[in-house]
Amino acid sequence: MKPSLPIDVFDSLHELLHLFRARMRKAMETVHPELTFNEMRILMRAGRQPGITQRDLVEHSHADKAQMARLLAHLEERGWLTRSPSESDKRVRCLRLSAQGQQFFAQLRRLQESVAADLLQACPPPSQAQLLALLRQACDSADAHSGCTR
Repeated sequence: MKPSLPIDVFDSLHELLHLFRARMRKAMETVHPELTFNEMRILMRAGRQPGITQRDLVEHSHADKAQMARLLAHLEERGWLTRSPSESDKRVRCLRLSAQGQQFFAQLRRLQESVAADLLQACPPPSQAQLLALLRQACDSADAHSGCTR
């Protein structure tokens, strides 16, 4: 069968993401052994997007609502996450990191930075910037053709 450049691109992206996640899981074990990868993903998303809603997290992660509710309750019990009513719709709860959660978020960001830098060490910064620009261009093109927005 003839090689397909588009498929090879996505296969390479998948492999790189798989390596990143595997190394993040291993690195997280040293920082906080009982934290699950999904809990880390929620904390990272809430740290990057303060005020994100549970619904937004469910849509982004494709997790089921009940599972997400349990994960959020667990993170709230640990003191890393707070929920407050939305100013525009009091039925909607907005998620934010607590002070303790913000400290933990900063630690996780440093960990991510270290793992990512290690994986991309053979790729100089100008090439990384070019790769990022190309990936953003591909995402924008995909969004334009699908009618979806990120």
